[in-house]
Parts: sequence; C-alpha cells; structure tokens
Amino acid sequence: MLTPATRAGKWCNAFHAPERKASPQPPCRPFSLLIHPIDAGFMKTMNVLFVDDENFALHAIERFLAKEPYSIFLAHSAQEALEMLKNHSIDVIVSDMRMPGIDGLSLLVEVKKNYPDTIRLVLSACIQTAQLLPCINRGEVYRFITKPFSPEELKTSIRDAVQLAASRREENSVNESLLRKNNELARALKDKEKTEEHLRALSVVDELTGVYNRRQFEVALNHEFYQSERYGADFSFLMIDLDHFKTVNDTFGHAFGDFVLKTFSSRTNEIIRETDLFFRYGGEEFAVLMPNTSIDDAMQLGNRILEMCRLNPYDQGKHHHLCSVSMGLVSYATLQPKMPEVIVTEADRLLYLAKQNGRNQIVGLHSLSTSAEAAAIN
Repeated sequence: MLTPATRAGKWCNAFHAPERKASPQPPCRPFSLLIHPIDAGFMKTMNVLFVDDENFALHAIERFLAKEPYSIFLAHSAQEALEMLKNHSIDVIVSDMRMPGIDGLSLLVEVKKNYPDTIRLVLSACIQTAQLLPCINRGEVYRFITKPFSPEELKTSIRDAVQLAASRREENSVNESLLRKNNELARALKDKEKTEEHLRALSVVDELTGVYNRRQFEVALNHEFYQSERYGADFSFLMIDLDHFKTVNDTFGHAFGDFVLKTFSSRTNEIIRETDLFFRYGGEEFAVLMPNTSIDDAMQLGNRILEMCRLNPYDQGKHHHLCSVSMGLVSYATLQPKMPEVIVTEADRLLYLAKQNGRNQIVGLHSLSTSAEAAAIN
C-alpha cells in the first residue's frame, strides 16, 4: 500500500516529467471548429472547480495552475463541490472518479442536470471502458485526464475546457440579448397594434363624445340606403340640434359646452335601442339611424329624446342649464329618395322648420308632400 509520502513523490515526479504522450481521448470534432479564442480579460472571469478527496492532489493542481488567468476553486468532496456550485458561477468542473460518499460520476450527472452549461471533465487514475461509457452517456464528459498526468496536458485540457465554456457563455449572452430584443420587438408590435386599434377607433368614433363620427355616419347611411333599395326594407333618420348652443359656450365657456355635449350623448345612448346607430354629425348636431324602423316608431324615439332634454338640466359645479333640442325626421319609405344625400338634405330642412317653429320640437315627414304637410310635435 502506498503511503501519502510515496504518493506525493509520484505526483512530483509526474509534474517534472520531460515529455509524455497525451492521454487517450474520446473521438470528437477538432477543437478549433467548436470555439474561437477569447481575450485574457474575459478569461479572468472564468471559474474552474477541482474536486478530489486527496489534499495533496488538490494542492499540486493549485500550485501548478497558479499563473493561469482563470480562478481556481478546490473541493474535497462531491458534497462540498455542490455547495460551491450553489454559491459561485462555475464554468468548468474537474472531478476525480473514486471518492467517498457521492462518487465522481454521480456528481457530474448532478452537475449536468442542474448546471448544464458547466463543462465537465474527469481526472482519475483508473479510466477503463466500464467507466468511460457511463461518463459519456450519463455525465456527458468533455474530456478525460489520467493520473499521473503531464503538466502541459493538464494546462492544455483545462484551457480548452475554459475556452469552450467562455464560448458557450458568450453564445448564451448573445442568445439572451436576442431574446430581450425579440421581447422588446414583441412589446413594440403589441403597442403598435394597440395604437393602430386606437387610431381605427378614432377614425370612426368622435373623440369628445365617444359616439360614431360623421365619417362613419356616411358609411352607415350608404349601407342602409342600398339595403333598403335592394330589399325594400324601411329605415328612419333623425337629425338633432341642441338649441341655442352658441349661447351655452358664450355664457358658461367651452368647457361646460363640452360637458353638455358629452352628457347629452351619454343620455341619448341610454334611450336608443341596441340596433340604432348614434352619430355626432358636427358641432352640436347629432344624428340617429334606425334600421328596419318606420317613421311612426322613429317618432316615438324622437319624443323620448325631447322629453329627456326637457326634464334633465346640465349641472357642473356652479353652472346649471336646461338645453332643449330641435329635430327633423324622415324615413326611406316616406321619402323614397334616389340618392342617400337626399335623406340628409330633407332631414336638415325639417330641422330648420323645427327651429323656425320655436325650437324644442320634432318635425317629421309623413308623406311625399311639401313641407306644409310635415308633422310637427312639440
């Protein structure tokens, strides 16, 4: 049995051997094809952990690799190595195979499972086929170093492993950077979609009141007109104007005027049916399109809007105001227009009649006659 002194002597002799052949390595691709050189500054950030239950072996390795640019960590057992792995970023681990407690193979399998980017090497005096296969299959060992080893072989093997670890770290850094950029791009695209959705909404919705705008009104009116023209369905159109609204702005200010417009829109939305379409036509003018609705049914809706305005004043802070409305009402069946624009022109004319007749009323066209036959309700 070899004494510790005898073993140390054999290690020292091995370190000073002039030349010896490199240990047999498993077949692999040429190293130069796998990685590229890294600078010395980056090499200083690399950490190598040696695991061996023999103190003299660890001390010899530490002394021999003292001038290498990477940092060296020493563990006397697999358990100690696992603790170091928890507390430090280890790039390369070199483990003996035969150790009390957790052996080298079990340690490397654990490292592969929990620290897959750590390069794994075996340093052992007994490397046989029965040991090689489990290391390759289960531990995915990068390289085997046999004891006793030549100094240059150890240096070269560790440098190669550190170089590979550095390349992987750099690759991971690049991948993380790309992932971050991809995530940023995804967020930017999502924000762009939200912005586009908002812009689409703005293109059909009035920004102040939240109801459909005039552009969307023209689209909807054309749709209803051609539906009625093709299938014979009726629809009604109500033009609304807030009475004396200029006085509201001049007396109370535009902020209160905006409040009146928004409140009127909100109240009207609560009155109309789900199938009705409500628009801000411009300024203090609004419009309601009522698909599949006769002029008599539309008149009932107009009367509800009149009643709502007569009974509900607008209160904001110290401002209090009751604002009535005037309306002109037509339907496709009673007007039988040749073009959609005729519907708007006739409703606007009836609205003007309501204004002339004293405001606060609805004037509807119940036949194909002139304005003298228009029905006024106040």
